[in-house]
Amino acid sequence: MGNVLTSNMQIDKMISSLGELPSSPEIITAVMDLTSDPDSDINRIEKLISADQSMSAKLLRLSNSSFYGQRKSVATLHQAIIIIGFYTLRSLVVATSIHSLYKNKNGNSIEKKLWEHSLSTAMACRKVAKKLGHHHLEEIFMAGLLHDIGKLVMAQKLGSNYENICNKAENEQLKFKDLEKTELGFSHCELGSLLMTKWNLPPGLSNAVFLHHNPSLDTDREIRDCVPYEIPIEFILQFGNHLAKRTGHGFNDYKILDLDELPLARVLNYSQEEYQVVVDELKAEFEDELKLFEG
Repeated sequence: MGNVLTSNMQIDKMISSLGELPSSPEIITAVMDLTSDPDSDINRIEKLISADQSMSAKLLRLSNSSFYGQRKSVATLHQAIIIIGFYTLRSLVVATSIHSLYKNKNGNSIEKKLWEHSLSTAMACRKVAKKLGHHHLEEIFMAGLLHDIGKLVMAQKLGSNYENICNKAENEQLKFKDLEKTELGFSHCELGSLLMTKWNLPPGLSNAVFLHHNPSLDTDREIRDCVPYEIPIEFILQFGNHLAKRTGHGFNDYKILDLDELPLARVLNYSQEEYQVVVDELKAEFEDELKLFEG
């Protein structure tokens, strides 16, 4: 598997170009710490989250959404934590916190495109992970939300310079990663991975963000040799990313025309009709999920 560590020279180049990288929203770190212990006191977690009324309201809406498949109506934060469990709670807290970092989601803005693509990718990744019976659904969902966080930082730090990169990617159907490397000397994958490490998020997330355009296995073995529920997250993220592009949410940049070209397709064995069914489901579910965050 690829190494998420970036050379000191590369890190220096990013910092000199962008300035100090944003800190993790405090609640992410606190919730990650508390929920890492399955015996943590639920009351402490509830107290932490309830201090943020907006976060509490969104968590209740999200925990009642069809996206999370709850059969019981969740009326209180305490109930939500008990019913959805620590791991789902982690992904919900990350989702709501990351959403708050996208400050300008109006019109046809870069941040709006990034948020909508990130959300649709998270949804696509989760669908694929469920089909595989994967053991890390919530981490995979978080990877989908965070895979382009490097682009968000670039957009906010570089302004019109990054807007020019976005316009060129769309107008000429080019890959963001290649344009960024040419123009800036580093890509959103490297920057995003560095940010995940700085935020003390699980190493699997840093690795997935770093490798989501070019996942690889440790040896020459085929992806088919992997147990489906243990397939590395970056393969699911790569597939979910391109699946989400077919929904029309986000940037109109380079797309793979045939998803069967991707390594994970050899495990999923979707027919063309099944691909379309999944894309149609994502389109149908997207607006409802978007409202949960925007409300």
